[in-house]
Amino acid sequence: MVAAITSSGIGGVWDISWHMTLGRDTFWTPAHIAIYFGGALSGFAAGWMAIWTTFFATEAESAGSVRILGGKAPFGAWIAIWGAVAMLAAGPFDNWWHNAYGLDVRIISPPHVVLFVGSLAIRLGVWLLLLREQNRSWRPGAAAWLFLYLGAVLVEGVAVMRTSDFWPNRQHSSEFFFRASADFPFLLVAIARASRLRWGATLAAGAYMLMTATMVWILPLFAGSPRLGPINHPVSHMVPPPFPLWLVVPAVAIDLIMQSGGFGREWRRDLMLAGLTAASFVLLFLAAQWLFSTFYLSPAADTWFFAGDRVWAYTYSGLHPHDFWENEAGLRSSSVASCLLAAYVSTLAGLWFGNWMTRVRR
Repeated sequence: MVAAITSSGIGGVWDISWHMTLGRDTFWTPAHIAIYFGGALSGFAAGWMAIWTTFFATEAESAGSVRILGGKAPFGAWIAIWGAVAMLAAGPFDNWWHNAYGLDVRIISPPHVVLFVGSLAIRLGVWLLLLREQNRSWRPGAAAWLFLYLGAVLVEGVAVMRTSDFWPNRQHSSEFFFRASADFPFLLVAIARASRLRWGATLAAGAYMLMTATMVWILPLFAGSPRLGPINHPVSHMVPPPFPLWLVVPAVAIDLIMQSGGFGREWRRDLMLAGLTAASFVLLFLAAQWLFSTFYLSPAADTWFFAGDRVWAYTYSGLHPHDFWENEAGLRSSSVASCLLAAYVSTLAGLWFGNWMTRVRR
């Protein structure tokens, strides 16, 4: 199931690159096959887990299961089965949507949202399966490492779904920092709280950056040219995603804060931890991303490593690639205050969810 999720994650980034390079020529692209293969394989594995636990498992083997509609399986398997059904249902829905409303549309569309929710459910389900194994052992093992890996895949999935909102030219705006402050502290704090490894959030954020950067380096090595018009910006290679967000910087602070007293269950301690963690995330992420995006829009980033000049789709036209769009209000006091509030709520939710994950046993 981890391999299936990896296939879907690679397929998601590849699919966006396919749209930005070639347009949408057919449903049966290699990227789509990788996405839906991952969904089908996850559903098959989780379904077999339910069949085995219901009909063939011993009483001891089925002790850590949940009964639904007469069937028995670990709770994570039930969530993964639902996610696989949603993902596979999104396939024909997406094909119909493109035929009805255009061959190439925005990332955020109803069938893509269904696909994303299904994919998220599968990842969450496998996450819970790994937690079940991790929490039953006294020592960190393979399950603990795979838990962090899937945490990185979840972070990458959120970043991919937000690609247009998190575009480098928007990374000085108040909207960008608010959305990032609302999205990422939840996952990073939950990972840090639930992980059996000391630097959980840092490892997950670093793995997310490495996964995305690998696609940045590999995709431009392959030739590609548009198959739909109008062609406003000719390309001759597969267009990669922008360089990943520097989430590893605030993740280090999150781990340090969690290590200083993050395993208590008292609500007063969680309120104080949430305030300190939210402030650390906003200040460190704002500083790191503000400086990096300034560099990224300069000619100095037009290298194979950062690929600053290779991320533009064949449909790109209009706004200058070296300018920031919308506004540069990310450093204003009102913007920082709204980010702190969003990060505080996100952190509290992450602490609650992380506390619950430490108790998962079935």
